[in-house]
Amino acid sequence: MYSTTDFLELYKTLERWAETQYGEDGIIFIENNHHDRNVRQEVRYFRNVRNVLSHNPNGLTNPLLVLTEEFAERFKSLCAKLMTNISQIAVPYNNIYKREMSDKVAATIAIMKERAFSYVPVMNGKKVWGVFSESVVFSMIGDDNIELTDNELKLFQIGKYISQYNENGLYDFVDNNASIDDIRQMFIESINNGRRLDVIYITTTGDNKGDLIGMITVWDITNL
Repeated sequence: MYSTTDFLELYKTLERWAETQYGEDGIIFIENNHHDRNVRQEVRYFRNVRNVLSHNPNGLTNPLLVLTEEFAERFKSLCAKLMTNISQIAVPYNNIYKREMSDKVAATIAIMKERAFSYVPVMNGKKVWGVFSESVVFSMIGDDNIELTDNELKLFQIGKYISQYNENGLYDFVDNNASIDDIRQMFIESINNGRRLDVIYITTTGDNKGDLIGMITVWDITNL
């Protein structure tokens, strides 16, 4: 059987992690806001178990609940999914420099140059429509039909240059359940396959159809 003491100690670890990530009452925040319904339900369930065991007047000698090994594996799996999640090292949505399809190309290039940004997601609402990058600028320079000094040129007008998602692109997608090891493996496999993968976007569905949650670059992994 899984001891009540072990469960409560691990739960405290989860609580501390949640507070670090989401502030006070981090567990409640996950329970109410996590994009995965199953995670929300699991967090609520284990919080209720914790409350029952913590408020048991008989303490550890006569617990109200008997915790099985299956329960232990289920709880440890949830903790691993949350606490090794890439959200720990990813740039969150609100901190990502992003542009809308209707934004102007010249202004985007100016900010990229000023802030040394290599990749800028071009958004259609909260979805990544494409990615404007340095390679896009170089491609445009070689096209006589594009005038980079045109201050009215908008991003949607150069859609054919903006890297749409494909298996050979410079970026990829994962959902928020991916672990740090999952991301590290994606970068390693890209190198082994001769592909230049520089940035991974985290979305609610793990592809370009989901809402953007955050992003992670190859430098975030190498600095760990």
